[in-house]
Amino acid sequence: MPGRVTFRVLFGGEGDARKLIIESGIPNTLDEFALQIKNFFQVTEPFKLQFQDREMNDQFMNLVSTSELEDKATVKVVYMPCVSSASHDANDSDSYSSSDTIIVSSPETRCSSWPDLFVIPRFSYCAEMMLQTGNNEFNARGTSLSPTRKVRSDILEGLAEEIIKYTVYPKDDQLEEVVKALVQSHPCLLEKGTRGGYCGWKHYLKIKMMNFRSKLSRAGHPEVTVNSLKNKQIGQEKPAANVKKPRKAEVNFCPSMPSGETRESMEAKRVALLTEVKKKKKDEAEIKKMMQHTFSIRRQEVLQEPAIAEFLDRWPALFDVCEINFEFMRLTTVPLTSKFLGELDRHSGKLIEIFNAKGGAAGRKISAIMGQMNNVRVCLI
Repeated sequence: MPGRVTFRVLFGGEGDARKLIIESGIPNTLDEFALQIKNFFQVTEPFKLQFQDREMNDQFMNLVSTSELEDKATVKVVYMPCVSSASHDANDSDSYSSSDTIIVSSPETRCSSWPDLFVIPRFSYCAEMMLQTGNNEFNARGTSLSPTRKVRSDILEGLAEEIIKYTVYPKDDQLEEVVKALVQSHPCLLEKGTRGGYCGWKHYLKIKMMNFRSKLSRAGHPEVTVNSLKNKQIGQEKPAANVKKPRKAEVNFCPSMPSGETRESMEAKRVALLTEVKKKKKDEAEIKKMMQHTFSIRRQEVLQEPAIAEFLDRWPALFDVCEINFEFMRLTTVPLTSKFLGELDRHSGKLIEIFNAKGGAAGRKISAIMGQMNNVRVCLI
């Protein structure tokens, strides 16, 4: 496909949009396109690509072929934190390969944070039929649908199951975003006479999420059971005391243990990891694999707020530059180094203005350092 093309590439969201120019035109294969992105933006972490699909109201869909692309299209880079590989090492040159990279699909960990645009899932067959009929009636006569209790329950259940893919404790604005998307997708559910037309749905959804967390607690979901009374610290045996919820950007806040594992088996793996770390000739690949496998039990320990010295004795492998980056990726699904450097580049102009405006002894020191940096820059140019 000859001819110069330009792409708008998003890294995480609208806050980090970059331009990619390919002089030779749209690549023939998806692997070639991914390699162009990898080399141009110096991406080192495994990722997949999504594109804005006009047929789906500009929602982001997984890119499976470059035939879906066009000039000035918007493409999104989605980092893949749940990665294991039998033949990779940390310095492998190919970060995007369907044959080498194995994406672990399991309920133990999430692979993305709250989406920029919440996509309403498909509901039960009965609910979808009623909604289709209701939407047709609304478009023709403006008549709102009064769903039966069963259909309303099916809709709320579907929304709750979609929400917990991202968080068990949705914030108020996130719930509002969900019900707003629901009414936009199914206008027959619009509540006339209410602010926004979805206040009742928001109230129902909030109650549904509370009931859903109760079900998850009985099922042993760690993000919920971590706040159970038996797991509270001494002196905090009250339901509302010290409730642990994900902080901003935390995606895998308290993941479940891998299938088939118990606390005893995970503790045995931690001891084996400790033994491997203390060896004179360490197997770095094995350490990385074991750290990935024990992530869930380590996070549960962190949430109990242990002393740093004690935690260091139990998990010395974590206090390594590479492992800190990997752990940050597991927790937030965002690469620490490239994200930090990207944000630093974005704010560098403003930072330089602040440094130049600084006075006194500190200002003189900063001016001397800035002068050295400018000299180096001139030499490089």
